[in-house]
Amino acid sequence: MKYQLIMVVALLSGCATTAAPELIGGDYYMTGGSDCTTRSVHSTEKRVLCFDAKGKVAGERKAMTPQQMQMYAYQQQAAQAQQSSYVYQPQVIQPNVYIPMQTPQVAQLNHGSNQVRCITRGIYTNCR
Repeated sequence: MKYQLIMVVALLSGCATTAAPELIGGDYYMTGGSDCTTRSVHSTEKRVLCFDAKGKVAGERKAMTPQQMQMYAYQQQAAQAQQSSYVYQPQVIQPNVYIPMQTPQVAQLNHGSNQVRCITRGIYTNCR
């Protein structure tokens, strides 16, 4: 299993420039890149023969396994996340800009009563 994982990473990192999975005959093959500009399909053997830009045989590619496809998808997500990293943009705060607050309404006290009513707004308290 470790050997397969190493081979998958080597395969995907070696073709990372422009290579991408291509659906051919119901299976995905890693094609593209400088070493697989053109290809010849052998669907009965589930392999693709790759040719470089000069037309020389560059090797063959077997159909990708589900694990290889998953590894490719994870690598693409990681690359995309790294490219779209957060860029700090400071927020401009205008000095001396205050938000108006409404004055709370307090009922009038009856003359001759001994009641005290207090209203608290934030850290301020007003009593009558």
